[in-house]
Amino acid sequence: MNDTGVTAHLEGLIRDRVAAVGAKDVAALAARYADDVVLFDAVGPLSDRGVDVEIRRLENWFGAYRTGIGLEIRELEVAAADGFAFGHYLFQVRGTMNDGTAVSMWVRSTVCFREHEDGWKIVHEHSSVPFDGTTGRALVGLRP
Repeated sequence: MNDTGVTAHLEGLIRDRVAAVGAKDVAALAARYADDVVLFDAVGPLSDRGVDVEIRRLENWFGAYRTGIGLEIRELEVAAADGFAFGHYLFQVRGTMNDGTAVSMWVRSTVCFREHEDGWKIVHEHSSVPFDGTTGRALVGLRP
């Protein structure tokens, strides 16, 4: 597969995550991560490592919603060469949490892939929200 084909394939893998999140399908999402993935998530510690950590994080995230979780991806760009790929995008999370809180916020994400024997795996993922430098509060109301 040439770099253009790889890029299109990886864009598809990222977009396929929308359906997996909507279905709260932890196994489908976890299958895309390398065993030793490095995680910089918007929630939790500064960093984590390992697919088992990501599985627990996904289970906790999905369990916190009494509704399905809507996900929309925008501004997706992926570049690939020599067995590595880098992508970035914005995604919107929507749903209602168990306590009745309605969620609708945009998050920015960067994902790095490495080609393995069994396909492309996520080796690093970083999700974050911008914050106000004066107040320290997350700016969850921003829109693309």
